[in-house]
This record gives sequence, structure tokens and C-alpha cells, in this order.
Amino acid sequence: MMSKAAQFRTMADRIDHNQGSTFGGAAVIMPPDNGGDPVELLIIDAKADPAQFWGTILTRAQMEVQKLQDKSQIQQAFGYSR
Repeated sequence: MMSKAAQFRTMADRIDHNQGSTFGGAAVIMPPDNGGDPVELLIIDAKADPAQFWGTILTRAQMEVQKLQDKSQIQQAFGYSR
């Protein structure tokens, strides 16, 4: 498994590798332990639409929140705690 900091370095390398392409945005979101999956996103898009970038980040974050809520409900139903 890649270290938390390594995921940021890898994204920086991906951004450098794609210089010359139209940069549409990049993000690395590293939640705390048991906080869901990391989110890595690099958009190479001729339109470079800021609203599309933020909408994508928002959607990915909402998906992770939903997974955590679903997991919590299942654990509560069966009497588990973290």
C-alpha cells in the first residue's frame, strides 16, 4: 500500500507528466483512518470547466459519505461498533 504522502507525490508527477495538455484540475483527498477511500482526480480537459471540476469533486465526496453512512447503518443494525 502506498503511503499517504506518496499519493500526493504521485499526483504531482502525473501533473508534471501531462504538461502541455489542458489542465482541468487535480485533487488528492486523504481522509483519516476509517474515513473512507482516498480520492485522486486529474482532469485533462480541453474545456477546463471549473464547474465540472468542482461538481466531480462534490460527487466523489458524496459517494464516500454515502458509503460511510451505509456502513454505519449496517453496523448499528447488527450491534457492531467500529
